Amino acid sequence: MLNLMKSEQYRFVRAKSYYYTGLIYILLIAAATIGLKVVAQSDSSFPYANEQFIYLNVLSMMPVIFVLLFIFPLILMGEDRSVLKNTVAYGYSRQTIYNGKLVITLAGFILFSLVLVAVSVLIASTMVSKDEPTLAQYLSKLLNLLPVMTAGITTYFCLASIMKKNVRLVIMFQVIQFFPYFVLGYLQGRFSWAKWLREHQPVYYLLNAYDEMTYPAWETWAVGGSYTLVFYLLGLYLFTKEEF
Repeated sequence: MLNLMKSEQYRFVRAKSYYYTGLIYILLIAAATIGLKVVAQSDSSFPYANEQFIYLNVLSMMPVIFVLLFIFPLILMGEDRSVLKNTVAYGYSRQTIYNGKLVITLAGFILFSLVLVAVSVLIASTMVSKDEPTLAQYLSKLLNLLPVMTAGITTYFCLASIMKKNVRLVIMFQVIQFFPYFVLGYLQGRFSWAKWLREHQPVYYLLNAYDEMTYPAWETWAVGGSYTLVFYLLGLYLFTKEEF
């Protein structure tokens, strides 16, 4: 499996979409920060040229980033099926292939996230006024959202293993992750259990990431871990049944 992971790692780090995505995010953060800086210089009473506002903006973008996670699984699972056929021909089991690709994808995403977080902190701390408690809260919230993002990666990876059309992939992801949240929002006024379920959906934590936490920190890890396990097992089962 180590040889397979080395090969997949080589393919992953050479994917241009990986770097283009990071560059776009960095430019967006930099542009937003520069915009706040310019406005603050022209208007001394402008109250939003600070780290807190920048970090809240980043946190408010979490649902969008969640949807765009498909970029990462597609690097290794979006290639032509003949690539997978060749990999199987080399003697690797489908379980080994699936696990190896998933581990490299998750590692690539975590590295990507660490770089972006570091860049966002660096840009914010050098361009606007610093606020240490705000930085600590920002990093804490991002850490708590990590298992939710991991669940998103695993869900996309599961879908990418059996679906070839990217548009269908994104639509199905939204049906799985977002549709239950909004349906439960409609039902919560009628049923008490619907409110509880709605507030334990991955999307709930993302849409409320910029607010004060009203739930224990372990909750996101429990919910994210549950979704990750379910879609990992489902994806592994479906992948072993696929014809290449």
